[in-house]
Amino acid sequence: MKKLFSALLFLLILQGIKAQSDEFETIGHPDGKVKVRGFMAPIMCFTRIDDEFAHMMGGGGAVIINNFFFGGYGLGKTTQTEYRGNSNYYMTYGHGGLWMGYTFKPQKAIHPVFHTQMGWGKIGEKPKDLNSEPLTKTGGLVYVIVPTLELEMNFSYFFKLGAGINYQFFYNTGEVVSPYTSQDFASPGVFVSLKFGWFR
Repeated sequence: MKKLFSALLFLLILQGIKAQSDEFETIGHPDGKVKVRGFMAPIMCFTRIDDEFAHMMGGGGAVIINNFFFGGYGLGKTTQTEYRGNSNYYMTYGHGGLWMGYTFKPQKAIHPVFHTQMGWGKIGEKPKDLNSEPLTKTGGLVYVIVPTLELEMNFSYFFKLGAGINYQFFYNTGEVVSPYTSQDFASPGVFVSLKFGWFR
């Protein structure tokens, strides 16, 4: 019995020594390494609002953990669109919130990225004649979800260019139903990003 116990103890010690030489693995990365990086990005979206061409401009930033990233963004409409039902005003529109996504095979020179922007914002009115009216009248709160499929191109360890397609899902709170509806803002678009950070 003592010999059997000694043999089992010896085998357990050998197994322990072998296990110490193996790398500790975690869920999410096969070799157990967790890479934390980040980026900042000017972003643009070309879409249609109220059946007219619209350009959205803004920026965002995120923390990258392995292939996942999460952060925040903000976008505002730069094109001038006449406010429906009031020819003395332009319509203003912007939103911002959470930005998260996943990068597939980021080590490849060109690779796909799927991400979603989930935010809230407002529709407002800006007078055409800034000398005769208050600068801006803001409307009710709106909610926006924009899933995006993007192709990213690695130019260096600190710069990436991305372009893709998205769709803007728009929800209002009931305060801005007139004169606009959700269908006036829900539309496909083109997304462009310039990401500056550390990606290695």
